[in-house]
Amino acid sequence: MEELWRRTAALAGSAGIMAMLLAGCGRKEPQIVETQRPEETSITVMASQNWVKDIDKQLFQEFEEETGIDVKLLLTPDNRYEFFVGECMAGGSDAVDIFMFPAGSGYSGTGMQDIAVDLSEEKWVKDLEEWALEACSFDGKVIGFSTWGEDYEGILYNKTFFEENHLEVPDTWDGFLALCDRICELGTVPLYEGINSSWHTRSWVDGLTPALYQEIPDLPQYLNAGPLHKFGDMDAFGEGAEQIRQLFSEKRYYISDGQDEEFQGSYGYLKERKAVMIFTYTAYAAELKAHGSQDDWGMFPVPLLDNQTGISNGGGIAKYINKNSKHINACKKLFRFLARKENLERYYKERTDLVTSAFKDVESVHMTDATKEMLERTKETPPVMFVKDVVYVDPDIYQYIKGFADGTCTAQDFVRKCDEYRTKMFQSDQ
Repeated sequence: MEELWRRTAALAGSAGIMAMLLAGCGRKEPQIVETQRPEETSITVMASQNWVKDIDKQLFQEFEEETGIDVKLLLTPDNRYEFFVGECMAGGSDAVDIFMFPAGSGYSGTGMQDIAVDLSEEKWVKDLEEWALEACSFDGKVIGFSTWGEDYEGILYNKTFFEENHLEVPDTWDGFLALCDRICELGTVPLYEGINSSWHTRSWVDGLTPALYQEIPDLPQYLNAGPLHKFGDMDAFGEGAEQIRQLFSEKRYYISDGQDEEFQGSYGYLKERKAVMIFTYTAYAAELKAHGSQDDWGMFPVPLLDNQTGISNGGGIAKYINKNSKHINACKKLFRFLARKENLERYYKERTDLVTSAFKDVESVHMTDATKEMLERTKETPPVMFVKDVVYVDPDIYQYIKGFADGTCTAQDFVRKCDEYRTKMFQSDQ
């Protein structure tokens, strides 16, 4: 089982979720949780703290009232989920019945199919959107339950501020840097960026996805074949790393409030125009509005290497049933409850951070103006960010980007370290 989870960690670490899984699985201390199961059925759902919203908790409570099945939440800090899930799932443990994990990932070679229950025969499967069905499936079997949505990522920008100051959306990297210079001249900071954030700072590398696929169309197959195929083989990766270094070496271009992992401070900074752009997902515009922003927000593709194509997150977060759970039927009942039409409508009405639905014919979900603008501006269909399908992408990439900021890491160092990590992980998997 530990070997299985080591292989799962390859994908998960690439997605920024379980990078420290091996370390977590191999340690007995600290204890994560002691699950004292009452005689009546209860199920434990494990998730990173920001993956479970108020509407989730409300629906869980209603499920408990209807069925008598308790739903216990085991929530972890965002930047420690990989450790805790490793502790709880190692060795075939049944301490966790349902665990959450990014959908839209290439499961092949990760062992995910060996730890998640096959849900293909569930009635709600026929109601999934095609992208959600693909994102939650392996080898023709549905193994995940998603009520998330597909979203797109790029540079969210304050349209009101741009219009007031006659600023134009750039479509080249030089144009983007010139835009940042002009915003500095206007007395504000161009970008909010939590530079210590493992998941968010890595987004800049995700932004290279269209260029990487343009250079190597079968990128996941190429890189997943083994360590002899390297990031260093790709011109786009090295040239893109140099542009990212160029951006982060100019500290006047971005601002952070120190709440990097939580990522909550960005709302205030953008609302108050202390920064006017952020690399994020299109639904973030709705979140800003909910936090009191009165400005209009749009989005354009990140122009690394003069790119003009957005990227897709591949489907957000799904729920999976642990094959070792003693309460598989109860878990399936929960999924059926959540998949009811009326519950889906309530869920998506509350989840204003989602711009698409995993289920067909949901009327309460709506695209933001930023979503519409991104899809209008993108030159090609947005590809799923490459880290969702490529194994052994170093989860500490953000540390190298911090090195760009303080001058201790070059673009060549960045590429070399990424390939060294891949070699180490491929060797350990033999």
